Amino acid sequence: MIDTHCHLNMITDKNGKIDFIKIEQILKNMYDNRVEIAITIGSNLDDSKIGIQIASKYKNIYCAVGVHPEGVDEFNLDKLESLVKQNINSGKLVAIGEIGLDYYWRKDNKLEQIKIFKQQIELAKKYNLPIIVHCREAFGDCLEILKQYSPFLNGGVIHCYSGSIEWAKEVINLGFLISFTGVVTYSNAKNVQEVAKWVDNDKFMVETDSPFLSPAPFRGKENCPSNVVYVAKFIAELKNISYNNIDKITTKNAKKLFKI
Repeated sequence: MIDTHCHLNMITDKNGKIDFIKIEQILKNMYDNRVEIAITIGSNLDDSKIGIQIASKYKNIYCAVGVHPEGVDEFNLDKLESLVKQNINSGKLVAIGEIGLDYYWRKDNKLEQIKIFKQQIELAKKYNLPIIVHCREAFGDCLEILKQYSPFLNGGVIHCYSGSIEWAKEVINLGFLISFTGVVTYSNAKNVQEVAKWVDNDKFMVETDSPFLSPAPFRGKENCPSNVVYVAKFIAELKNISYNNIDKITTKNAKKLFKI
């Protein structure tokens, strides 16, 4: 099993430094639950650097670097590209992300979000990396941009999928996978559950987005990579196939996309 999207780079102590003691406890719990790989995802330049440091230190931990739409005010393309250049051959940098659009928190800077989303897509194409896309209440603009930059020869994923089946068809046709978090386990997430039932086995992955979005048994508590097992088990029940098959399917899909 692979947790394709977590934020180990957010595990810091009260002084803002990486809490390696807590991270090692999290990783032990992860391995004990037979989650063999995790990918820690950047949301700004600083935590992207931390993600690289963590991935470099621990076996089976990989990373992505990028700037989330909430971080556009501090975006610096030159610094982000420098980070990519320095780590592209490390074997640990597997994607640009998370990048995208978020009109839930802010609508006043749409044009800036769109500009920076496009710049990071171009960066991913330049270095032959897949992209990890965040899209919240911005489905129209996001799809228009993805179509504009198609084809995506290195693929990508729409993380924490929350859209419709129709939107899923559109992005899958562009070469993207979709990925489910603990949200799929929530009783009020019927649309996400319908998408999970519908999607073909070679077109989806699972993730935690930890420390956020704990699955139903732990909702409201801090999430961790080992909880990806609960996401996978829930989807196995939805699709009426075994957990072991979901494990094999999602692991294969993740390894293919991220080349690990």
